Order: sequence, then structure tokens, then C-alpha cells
Amino acid sequence: MKRLLTLLLAAAMTLSLLAGCGSSNQNNGGNSGNGGGNAGSGDSDTGGEKEWKIGLVAAGTFGDNGLNDALKTAMDTFTENTGIEVTCVEVNEFNDHEIHARNFGSEGYDLVIMGGTVSEIMPTILEDYPDTHYVLNKGTVDGYDNCTSIQFEEPQAGFIGGAFAVMMSEYLGGPSEVGWVGGQRIADLELCRYCFEAGAAYAGGHATTAYVGDFTDIARASELALQMYNDGMVIVQAFAGGAANGVYQAVEGLEEGKYAMGAATGQFDLSPDRIIASHIIKTDEYFADVCQQFIDGELPSGIVKAGLADGATGIRLSPYIGDLIPQEILDAMDEIEAKIISGEIVPPTTEEELENYLASLEA
Repeated sequence: MKRLLTLLLAAAMTLSLLAGCGSSNQNNGGNSGNGGGNAGSGDSDTGGEKEWKIGLVAAGTFGDNGLNDALKTAMDTFTENTGIEVTCVEVNEFNDHEIHARNFGSEGYDLVIMGGTVSEIMPTILEDYPDTHYVLNKGTVDGYDNCTSIQFEEPQAGFIGGAFAVMMSEYLGGPSEVGWVGGQRIADLELCRYCFEAGAAYAGGHATTAYVGDFTDIARASELALQMYNDGMVIVQAFAGGAANGVYQAVEGLEEGKYAMGAATGQFDLSPDRIIASHIIKTDEYFADVCQQFIDGELPSGIVKAGLADGATGIRLSPYIGDLIPQEILDAMDEIEAKIISGEIVPPTTEEELENYLASLEA
């Protein structure tokens, strides 16, 4: 009965697919997808160029200056590069992920990008639509020819961010203590907090961290950040979704010489004069490349790791005030990055690993 209801809901939402990045390049011809790396460049029915059908199911709604806008940018970039339009749909409730995924599958889409954390719902969808290839952001699904799970190695970026914050704070004449304001205490953010703290300690400093409690309370984020700045800190990392705007608003009201660090793909336009660098996942670039790999027949199935070594994560410097960063800090960041890639530095990913790492620095 539950399965039947899901299918009925999927049928009811078919028209919502039209409200996306653009109309899909399908001509209503009903071409079924070839799935995964087997996708060819020709249309087997007509002998001409294949009319690709590609969709994006966002992790939430667009306009967040975060993950969803980055995914949208990636699809726009892919369209600009190839002329292939992508149908993008927003998600308001968790059930929408499955409804949209099934909708795309039933309409014969070749490739569907799933922006949310949805691994648990995917196995039956993958089995029901074997000719559609699904790409999961932060996925854990393996063993399906029509599924690629992307796992960004965020700890690497978090570690470099923590080290950078301490080094830059000291260069600016501030303390060795820096701040970190997170949204909600969930696994992904805890992971980034561990690494930021470890990176700060590696650089000889300390990170004070706090959580807003959700991803929307701008006033609370501003309050937490102001407390850190008033305690003498000159750099605070924002990692709080939409609430991060509170950190930026807080620092903009202070004297010059105090800065913030952003997240997502940079967020620099939210505070051009104050966000000096950002802990980033290059979602806006990476998923455009994923789409290109797919139509070229080069996208692998299974779990794909994406990190510093392939330019998928790291620190992005401000295009507006990045010239404030001295060469010695840039060189130090390059050295840390090389040590992480080589395995000499292994960022902690649990509370226990963080405690052990901090203890090793004190030994």
C-alpha cells in the first residue's frame, strides 16, 4: 500500500518538473536513458545526436546562497558549456526527494542528480529505473551500475580552514584564538568542527565553537559571533546555512580589521569587504563536470571520493580582499595541503580522534 501511494504521488507531481532550471532537452520523444558510463553520444533510434534528458532534485529550495544555489550554478554552467538544458526541481519535504526521483525515472531521464542526503531511499528506485543513472551528493550507495555516490572529503577543507584562521588572525595582530559558528549539531557539521579545531591547534591556536541550533536564526548567529568578536577574536568561521548571514552582519558592524570566513562555494558576495576566505566544496564546478563525464561515457558507478587532490574541496580566497593574505600564509597553506594529500596529516573525523590528535600535539 505504501508503495502504491508513493507511485500515485509521483504521478500527481509530474507537472512540477517543468518549473526548473530550464525545459529539458527532450522534445517529448521519450528516449530512455542508457545509464552510467555506457551512455553514448548518438541516438540509437535515429542515428543522430542524442537528445539528453538530465534532471536535478535539489536538497531544498533555491536562493539559499549555499548548497542548492551551488547545484543550480553547476547545472547552469553545464548548460552554457553544452547547450543541454537541465530540469531542476526544489524540495520542501523529505518525501519530495523520492517523488521527484521516480518522476524523472518514469519519464526516461538519462541522468538525475540527487542533491540531498537520500541514500536510504535509493535502492528500490535504482531497481525500478535501471535505465536512469542517479548521482548522489554525499551518497553511500554502492553496487548498482546506475548509481554514483559522490563523497566529498570535507575534513580536509575544514583542517586547512582552521589553520588559516589562526595564522591570519595572528598576522592581523589578533589572538591565536578564532571562532566557529555552526548551524545545527548534526553529523556533517560535527565533522567540520572537529577538523577546524584540529587545524587551529596544528597552527598553534585554539578554536572556540558554538551552534545556533538551526540553519535559519540569523539573530542568534549574530549574537554568537558578536560575543566572539567582543572577546577579542578577529576571525570567525560561519558554517550555519542561511543563519550564516548573522555572522556577516555582525562583523560588518564592527571596526576594520575583523573578518569572517564563509562556506558553500564562497559566499563572498554576501559580505565582499569582510569574508576573507571560505571553507568550500566546489559543488558549483564539480557537478558540472559530473554531467559532462556522464555524456562523455566516463562517469564511473559506485562510490567516488572527491577531495583536495582533485580540487573538489579546499579553501577559496576572497576575490575582493584576498590580497590582504601574505605570501607566507599562502605558502603555509600549500604545505599543509601537500601533507594532507600525502597522508602525513590525517584530519580527525570523530570526537575521540580529535581528542587524540590534540593530545598528540601537546606531547
